[in-house]
Amino acid sequence: MNALRSIARRGRERGAMSPPLGRWLALVALVLLVAASVSIAAPLTCREIRSRMDRLKLTIRKAKTKEAVVGARAELDRLAAQADRVCAAQAAGKSGEAAPKAGVLAPAAAELAPTPEEENKRRRDLINQGKAIPGLAGKGRTNQAMRAIPLAGSITIEGGTISTLYGKPRQELSYTIRETFVGNLIVSGPDGREDYAIQTLSTEIDVEQFKGRSCAKFAGSPPACTHWQPLDLWQIADGEEYPGRIDGVVSATGDGRGMVLRVDGPVIDFGSSAGSASIRSGCGGTLREVVSREEVRQWLRRSTVRIKREAGKTSAGCRPGSSLTLELRLGSDS
Repeated sequence: MNALRSIARRGRERGAMSPPLGRWLALVALVLLVAASVSIAAPLTCREIRSRMDRLKLTIRKAKTKEAVVGARAELDRLAAQADRVCAAQAAGKSGEAAPKAGVLAPAAAELAPTPEEENKRRRDLINQGKAIPGLAGKGRTNQAMRAIPLAGSITIEGGTISTLYGKPRQELSYTIRETFVGNLIVSGPDGREDYAIQTLSTEIDVEQFKGRSCAKFAGSPPACTHWQPLDLWQIADGEEYPGRIDGVVSATGDGRGMVLRVDGPVIDFGSSAGSASIRSGCGGTLREVVSREEVRQWLRRSTVRIKREAGKTSAGCRPGSSLTLELRLGSDS
């Protein structure tokens, strides 16, 4: 689905022309072949198939070219047929759940709610009922009563990257990525010495605009690029969407003075319909800071938070001057 969504170029922002029909058809065929091979290697659950179908319908509404609509509808039809088989088998009690990703500490797949919003509410209800969530209940005073306060928000990454070869530009890319999320602020401990934690789930990832190019051929002396390929496709990297990554878009753990806040934005792969050029976004995980107890209390009084930080100073693949903006609404999960 992600690959098909990448076909829907953001031509409106850039006014670029669509590639020839033959190229699009070849690209669609490749996408369908890759999608088929992925489904063989990693069977999807009924819930994942339904979720992909919903996103494909959105892709069709956003598509700017007839070829993109044709490709997306073909993938939607394929998934619809797959859903009939997988969902029927799961309803009959057969295994329909894929194994969790290696290294992810999470509840059993069968315990996850169908959507991130429902799963977030399920976790909040458990915490407020005094029940632990294995791997997600936070660290520190686990014997203290906890309460969970709903939150929602977004992160906006305005970034880019540039690489060189022979001292000349080889790849150039700029982009604006936006991810929305829901979550909970978890409070534990006695008044005046509270511990805080934040857990969040991604609800949507979108590339609002991007522009880039990659050199396909150098020639001459000194070498210079003689053929550029435009970067005009994008897709969300595997495992970035719910339920692939079930925590950690924005997270925080107590440190004795307040909490350590972390933002880990999505990974996006950019490519070219004119060739094999590709480049990955690198400005997502650039916000790490300590927030004092008093600052958290101010957040709760205001109910809104906005933090903007410069990115690119320490992150490989992130151009200096890039930025990451975090916005939070406390007391709301929508």
